[in-house]
Amino acid sequence: MTTWTCKALIASLALGFLGACDATTLGQPAVDAGEPQALGRVALAKGAVTLVPPQGFCIDRSSIKPRFALMARCDALGAPASSSIGAPVALITVSLLEAAASAPLPTPAQTATAANLVKVSNPSDAKDMILYRAEGPVPVAGLDPRHWRGTARAGGFILGVALYGPPDSRAQSDEGRDIVRELIARTIAAN
Repeated sequence: MTTWTCKALIASLALGFLGACDATTLGQPAVDAGEPQALGRVALAKGAVTLVPPQGFCIDRSSIKPRFALMARCDALGAPASSSIGAPVALITVSLLEAAASAPLPTPAQTATAANLVKVSNPSDAKDMILYRAEGPVPVAGLDPRHWRGTARAGGFILGVALYGPPDSRAQSDEGRDIVRELIARTIAAN
């Protein structure tokens, strides 16, 4: 029974995390041209999870799906340049997977298997989140396949975060890990 539970978790992760990678290519929701594209927070999963971006980043309104959102520097989404001071160039994806409160967070190895990742390194397992580096497919050309990832629990869901940056950029350094940690901490605090 334990083995099946693990396989089911991995299958679910594959659908959730790989689905998030494809979300930017799916049909986009209609967006009023007068509405701002850069959002400071958004409710996902029918309001079960409030997603809060890290300092200098905003949520791209046009990317929002029920369990997915994409973030970038606020100025890249049309907000004033002053709103992104100090933030590195990066693209952040967040996906949600419904999970029982008793279900453990997936390990970096389980997520790597589900999302076709390799070279998992630098794992750090805190009380409420797991952070690590990995290498795998990128959502858009020009980003380094090496990226930071994180998982945590928020509002009855497992939060999967991936932060991508250009090769040899600040997002590739430990600063990228700190940004993922901040996003997770802010989101947990909002829930």
